[in-house]
Amino acid sequence: MKTEVVYDEKEIERRIKALGERISSDYAGEPLFCICVLKGAFMFFAELVKHIIGEVYIDFIRLDSYDGARSSGEVKLHNDLSMSVADKNVLIVEDIVDSGRTLEFLRTHFDSKGARSVKVACLLDRPKNREVMQKVDYKCFTLETSAFLVGYGLDYDQLYRNRADIAEVKFE
Repeated sequence: MKTEVVYDEKEIERRIKALGERISSDYAGEPLFCICVLKGAFMFFAELVKHIIGEVYIDFIRLDSYDGARSSGEVKLHNDLSMSVADKNVLIVEDIVDSGRTLEFLRTHFDSKGARSVKVACLLDRPKNREVMQKVDYKCFTLETSAFLVGYGLDYDQLYRNRADIAEVKFE
């Protein structure tokens, strides 16, 4: 499998730092409940929360909607949160927002649990592929292509998450 770097490590880190500063400003003086959507967002999440100043609660949720390189079209909840989001400002931290189905699922899920507000931060936003309209409040990069990407937490069959950059997979 061949890959071509799309975003290098330094550009990713620069964008995440700027995003953390913006989120810190928007939530100044208010506690923020940051939720990492596993597994893909773990690297982005870890770097992002280091740059958010203030009271930050951290939790993890694990969902699945992919089978290899293809979306299954169905979102499955595997592990829910360990803390309550009732009356909290929630920030969902995603690796990539593509079809919008996962965000739709999560917003409904957290609204039903009484969250005060629910916003979304993502490393990569691909609005071109939206099947369900979902707002992304904070993003590092906007993708204009449908390329399959790996690295910085993104995987292909559970591999390549450990890359420090983001690369396009060139399927042969």
